[in-house]
Amino acid sequence: MTLKEKFMDRLSGKDSEEVLCGCTTTYGVIDLMKKCGYERPLADTDPVAMTELALAGPKYAGFEWIKAMGWDITALSEALGCSLGPAEIDRQYSIKAHPFAESLEGLDFPTDFLKRGRFPMYKQHFQMLKEKVGEELAIFGETEGPFTAAANLVGAEQFMKWTLKKPENVFKVLEVTKLAAIEAINFGFDNGADYYVLAEPTSGPAVMSGKSWAKYMLPLMKEVVSKSKGPLVLHICGNTDSIIGLMCDSGVAGISIEEKADMKKAVEIARPTGVKVFGNVATATTLFMGKPEECYQESIAALENGTDFLTPGCGIAPNSPLENLLQLKKARDDFYRK
Repeated sequence: MTLKEKFMDRLSGKDSEEVLCGCTTTYGVIDLMKKCGYERPLADTDPVAMTELALAGPKYAGFEWIKAMGWDITALSEALGCSLGPAEIDRQYSIKAHPFAESLEGLDFPTDFLKRGRFPMYKQHFQMLKEKVGEELAIFGETEGPFTAAANLVGAEQFMKWTLKKPENVFKVLEVTKLAAIEAINFGFDNGADYYVLAEPTSGPAVMSGKSWAKYMLPLMKEVVSKSKGPLVLHICGNTDSIIGLMCDSGVAGISIEEKADMKKAVEIARPTGVKVFGNVATATTLFMGKPEECYQESIAALENGTDFLTPGCGIAPNSPLENLLQLKKARDDFYRK
């Protein structure tokens, strides 16, 4: 059985012998760039460089599946009109300006959406990745989700205020970003993705109540899931304990959680629903600044607490040491060997 078959069996709920380890968010890590010979920012815009850095995850870090579509979560927002701040070897693209901060006039979903931004390059990248990987490894695409894209178009602070005072504006923007998300997701599946990740940092409990999540995110995600050609995984940053049930109710195949969330409780909630949990070795602290033994022990803890896929809790910081990343696979192997 290939690693891809093992991964997809586990994601779909079929029996599988052991937890796989990898990364279901971004891994634009400098040590991996040095190993493969392709660095950012070239790896953000060039299909060859992007493909080789993607392959470096399995080749050098022991990841058992592979990422497509680059090293940031701005692709939807860029294609919808946001300008981006410059990327560097140790810094991903970020939102520089919000095109609808002053007015929603002219806001509409562009019919040429997939011809905008980096989507044409992503298509070439997918072709190269499939040629290299074949059917051996599962491939996932990733972008920001529709709620985060909406906040990027308007400005996060203003958008969050609208959720309380101007819900009609929120729904108007979400109608556009929802279409963008569905288009991007199905673009991924049409070009070879086996599952797709939506990163929704703007919808976390640190900035949004559970009541608001149920009002805006839950119906939004249900519609997106219903129109997607394959399984989705929802990633939300921070302590998501209070919305784990809502995340599972959205219809996604999996949820990705940080170390701030309680893995054991998340699994207890998710498992009866058939939703798989990814996580949750700390990225900002342990993988970035910790010692290898700390990364190993945190990986063991995630396994003991029932994670379905052993992964970093969020995107891996660029300066994280490769030796730390290797501890995930070492811990997983030792966990099952014992």
